[in-house]
Amino acid sequence: MQVSVETPGGLERRLKVQVPAERVDEAVEARVKRAGKHAKVPGFRPGKAPMKVLIQRYGDQARQEAVSDIIQSTYGEALQQSELKPAGQPNIEVGQLPLPGQALEYTAVFDVYPEIAIKGLDKLKVEQPETEITDADVDKTLDSFREQHKRFDAVERPAQEGDEVNINFEGKLDGEAFEGGKGEDFDVVLGAGRLLETMEKGIVGHAPGETFEVDVDFPEDYPSEDLKGKTAQFTVTLNKVAEAVLPELDDEFAKTVGVAEGGIDALREKVREGLAREKEKAVKNSVKQQIMDELLKANEVECPRGLVAQEMDNMRREAAQRLPEQMRQDAEKIRQLMPDEIFKEGAERRVALGLLIAEVIRDRNIELDDARVDAVIADLSQGYEKTEEVATYYRSNPQIMQGIQAMAMEEQVVDSLLETARVKTVAMGYEELMQSQQQGSQA
Repeated sequence: MQVSVETPGGLERRLKVQVPAERVDEAVEARVKRAGKHAKVPGFRPGKAPMKVLIQRYGDQARQEAVSDIIQSTYGEALQQSELKPAGQPNIEVGQLPLPGQALEYTAVFDVYPEIAIKGLDKLKVEQPETEITDADVDKTLDSFREQHKRFDAVERPAQEGDEVNINFEGKLDGEAFEGGKGEDFDVVLGAGRLLETMEKGIVGHAPGETFEVDVDFPEDYPSEDLKGKTAQFTVTLNKVAEAVLPELDDEFAKTVGVAEGGIDALREKVREGLAREKEKAVKNSVKQQIMDELLKANEVECPRGLVAQEMDNMRREAAQRLPEQMRQDAEKIRQLMPDEIFKEGAERRVALGLLIAEVIRDRNIELDDARVDAVIADLSQGYEKTEEVATYYRSNPQIMQGIQAMAMEEQVVDSLLETARVKTVAMGYEELMQSQQQGSQA
């Protein structure tokens, strides 16, 4: 077998392979014989047809199948012979099928892994947030709990923002009713954004029992082609107005949110502990984000196209999980909704970081720490009631454990890089910390 390598430029390699005619013809003959064992050929008993007849009948199909088999088997041999390490799946180029007595020639096109020499690790800069959980942070969380458990009591006064109202409505466009423009006994909280803004503002100030007209502006991006950018006239009857009433922060409320013993003091302590855990996660994520950004900034990496393509597919599958199940069945539709361009930048970042992290691991001889793996499992299991059962399940699932080990190793890499980085402590409030994390995740 003859193997040669062309280097068009960058990471691309073109591996040209020539397989001798004898090997091809032997593979074709073996395929024909296999088909002939059970072939029903007119004029011959099953399995007794002459090779010449079998070749006439099955030769073309056997040659196609043999060529496919040969490419699969010889590609690995050619890689070993050329000492190349492809990054991702190859694109196989095959010309015309070889005729009897002709050699098979094909070309495997792929990118190889880039050569990486890590640099600038002693110049990485990180601002590590230092955050204290205050009583105000606890109070704000408790207020959100109260909002979640509020009730609405009917009142005899004009509606205002924050009230829950019950309405009947009918909309017309140029004097004509339109589909979806009518409703009865419709409950909505004013200010929640469930209705169009001009409709909500038109209800504010009216009292129960009133019927009134409201001009409602539909935005330019409204889903209905007939309504987008237009103004409709709605007749609204306000049936009821109810104001929000928040529960008192007392021992009874603590029981309502799951704290059976210790009352409100125990609830406050539980909230403080939860915020502390969230803070630790946010600080860790902030530091990790910065260290990875700095690592990329200090080391430019040429990403193999095959790995980027694979990562884009992975990201598309992850995003598709948020779609309705029926839409997830149509792969072509998903690709149209989520083209490669959406994921390319993120995929290149993931691939580049993966290559850099692998090089840091090799350069610093970092070995997976079992204790760190246990810590990751404990952290992931923490949110479940039966933590031990969840942890046991994780350990029994090889695919999940592979992901957990990758997370643990990534944490070890971050810790190693922090040892030589320039770390500056920055005071930051809890809310500011969480907002910065939210912005970072959206970037």
